[in-house]
Amino acid sequence: MKLVITGGGTGGHTSPAVAVYEELLRRDPRLSVLWIGRAGAIENRICAAKGIPFRSLPVEGWPRKKILRRGFVAAKLAWSMARAWVYLRNFEPDVVFGVGGYVSLPAMLLAPRMGIPTVLHEQNRLLGVTNRVAAKNASRIFLSFEDTVGAFPRERARVVGNPVRSAFASPLDKKAAIEQFSLDPNIPILLVCGGSQGARSINDAVTGMLSALAPNEVQLIWMTGNADAAPARETARSARTPVHVYAFIEDMAAACAAADLIITRSGASTTAEIALMRKPSILIPYPHATDNHQAHNALSFVDAGASIVLEDAALSPEILLQQVRGLLNDPDRVRAMGDAAGTLATPGAADSIAAEILALAFLERVPV
Repeated sequence: MKLVITGGGTGGHTSPAVAVYEELLRRDPRLSVLWIGRAGAIENRICAAKGIPFRSLPVEGWPRKKILRRGFVAAKLAWSMARAWVYLRNFEPDVVFGVGGYVSLPAMLLAPRMGIPTVLHEQNRLLGVTNRVAAKNASRIFLSFEDTVGAFPRERARVVGNPVRSAFASPLDKKAAIEQFSLDPNIPILLVCGGSQGARSINDAVTGMLSALAPNEVQLIWMTGNADAAPARETARSARTPVHVYAFIEDMAAACAAADLIITRSGASTTAEIALMRKPSILIPYPHATDNHQAHNALSFVDAGASIVLEDAALSPEILLQQVRGLLNDPDRVRAMGDAAGTLATPGAADSIAAEILALAFLERVPV
């Protein structure tokens, strides 16, 4: 089968795509894939690491406030549509799989007009702007939440959950993960992660919290992002509790396996991963996410009793420390939160999407 994957910009878009790619490759070793995204973005780096052919588009997100820039962005969109048409014509995919992000729009608009079936996946509780447009002509619309907000053809929609990479489905056991990160099994372990790029507000709160912690009260696996790694390492040197600072953690599944409590943003892939691993969490939604979708994701976890949510604007070292101590001093609640997170897991999501993509490719090809 020949598949085009399109989309990206964040780990929330690319992680589900990688999970489905892994499942399709398992089912079809002769799978041929082309990924269409933005040069230099996370999808470009993933393709380089996995040996997936990559083609770039210069498209940009539509400026909501900078009206004078709209003409320039519209011209780049037109040029991106032309390039996407060439990519699709030359590669001749059986299916185009869109995972969101504005870079996915050209291929998702063109493919149906070229007789190529399209499927899209929405990771968030709120349907993204690009997916709202692409959904109108998509053959299948895969959703992560039963109560997804937004207009789309519901007769073509399937609620499958959020695909999670295979590493999270079969991670290291806790003991092995603790050893991998050189941690003490007798001290509670916090995993702090602001996403693949880090999060300044979370890092600042953790920096302030460290000075108030008692000796060996907790130990941290702290993924800061590149920009904050150096100052975080300087802070860690004077901390009275063990702090392991990483600009980026390659094996995030092992880090999650080691953790007793996770402090993180509420991106779609992150929440899907902690659900599958049944981890309690403190979620701090990114306030500038498009349409505030991270707040919608977090609400599902709060409603299930799986997480505590803190607003980014109100985040402080004192508030964060209060919540951390409150949870770690109540192991029954922490255990219940982990169990509640598990009820939100959808371990078969990648399998379901892969099966429908294969069906479209081999059984339901739209005639040109």
